[in-house]
Amino acid sequence: MSALLNRLEEDHRRLTQIMGLLEGLLDRFHDGEEPDYELLAELLEYMTDYADQVHHPSEDLIFEQLLAKTDQGQEVLRRLMLQHQALAQLNRRFRESLEGIVHEEVLPRDEVEIQGRELLATLRSHMLLEDNEGFPLAAELLSAEDWAQIEMRAPAAEDPVFGHADPVRFRTIYAQLKNELEP
Repeated sequence: MSALLNRLEEDHRRLTQIMGLLEGLLDRFHDGEEPDYELLAELLEYMTDYADQVHHPSEDLIFEQLLAKTDQGQEVLRRLMLQHQALAQLNRRFRESLEGIVHEEVLPRDEVEIQGRELLATLRSHMLLEDNEGFPLAAELLSAEDWAQIEMRAPAAEDPVFGHADPVRFRTIYAQLKNELEP
């Protein structure tokens, strides 16, 4: 298996943690409480800066290579690539709504919550499809040469939360993850 595929699978485990934090904040929002908007903003910034700009483009390179190499899984691979675009739009829309709330725009809370829940549900089903169909197909069909070509073209940025840490930029996420890990 490729180092890139290993990294993407690890990214999915880490994104699951991030989604758990986001879901907890949405639950507070649903209950009429004020969520930690700084944490929400950092979570969405992380999802935009890392998932949309590094993680998904890396996956797209893999899926493009598979589309060029085999007829297997064509429909699934195309769907996964389209979902990357849809996820970026959902994330952007939700982030803009939250920024509106922070700037005291009048937005229906239930509408904003629905946007967040839609983002989470779409991301979860997307990752499940990748884990169950896209990644196994890549592991089975791509050669060492294919992987070398993909890895040369893949974005090289490290995960800013779980990889090469940026504790100033994502301090609220770090604090929350640390609190969850401590007894």
